[in-house]
Amino acid sequence: MDIVLTEERRQVLATIRQFVERDVKPVARELEKRDEYPFAIVERLKELGLFGAFIPEAYGGLGLDYLTYAMVIEEICKGWMSVSGIINSHLMMAYAVWQFGTEAQRRTWLPAMCRGEKRGGVGLTEPHAGTDLQAIRTTAVRKGGDTSSTGRRCSLPTDAMATFSPSWPRPTLTRSRLTRESASSSSRRAIPASW
Repeated sequence: MDIVLTEERRQVLATIRQFVERDVKPVARELEKRDEYPFAIVERLKELGLFGAFIPEAYGGLGLDYLTYAMVIEEICKGWMSVSGIINSHLMMAYAVWQFGTEAQRRTWLPAMCRGEKRGGVGLTEPHAGTDLQAIRTTAVRKGGDTSSTGRRCSLPTDAMATFSPSWPRPTLTRSRLTRESASSSSRRAIPASW
């Protein structure tokens, strides 16, 4: 695929490259070494509007197309890959609000999320599995109109900064879903039919 670098895309990428060179690369190694959260970098991310990168302008976002967004993340990773996790985990939640929320929820949450005032995160890490999504044990069970979940999640720095951080449990599946044998044991592991 040939990637077309429109003038707008060039300008966005030039701005991100300048940000990475000036604000990320000079401090990344030391912050990583000290295991310190990059508060100053996050403030610049807010100023650049990256917490609303691909969210439509109508909700306060930049409205970037996904290719430009991917290129932005690639540039950020050249400076410090961990910074991309801050943005991506937030945008996963913002995307969920944008795509699956009501219009009232979009109007309430997205402008503040795009400004970085309200932050989203994703709670996937479990004590026994780390971030191995195939090994998660937390499940969601629907009974009538209620849903409950079981399991334990670990708190991560992005979760600590988040206004809300959904747990994203593995759904309890019915017989209508596909199953497969686990290669490492005789137990069966359920896989949603959509996978």
